[in-house]
Amino acid sequence: MNLKPHKLLKYVFFSLTIVIAVVVYYSVYKINEDDTIHSKIKQEVQQDDYVDFGKAVNGDWDNIILVPPYTDKTEIKNSYGISVNRISDFSIAYREDRVLFIFCKGKSIQNYIYWFGSVSLSETEKMYNPLQIKREDSKFKLDKSSSNIEPINLILVKE
Repeated sequence: MNLKPHKLLKYVFFSLTIVIAVVVYYSVYKINEDDTIHSKIKQEVQQDDYVDFGKAVNGDWDNIILVPPYTDKTEIKNSYGISVNRISDFSIAYREDRVLFIFCKGKSIQNYIYWFGSVSLSETEKMYNPLQIKREDSKFKLDKSSSNIEPINLILVKE
């Protein structure tokens, strides 16, 4: 391949432009887990036996989708009409030690965290399928039956 120096420079410039555009798009499009939410919830848990995500988690969201271990992206899309491709870490599909909390405004993902522990629907009922709850219903009680400090298991409070 015999390229003239100015043509080679054009190819290099074009290639770099494409790479930069892809990197910028990826960083804007993907959402990373928000550590400040996790820290705030941990503080709430240390101070009380209950944590109200609606009050503790700031931001413009109106519902949470709770995603248990081994849930596939297509199940979330089919059940709730939400594409989780913007979540940079979707390891919930093959991890069993955490629950994914997706904070949404309508069908738009605003933020997410991984909760190391389990979420139960009641004292006796484990959560096996994804569940969408409203912001005002996002109150959880600490599961005192587990003696571990980590992970912290939560039970959904139904009022």
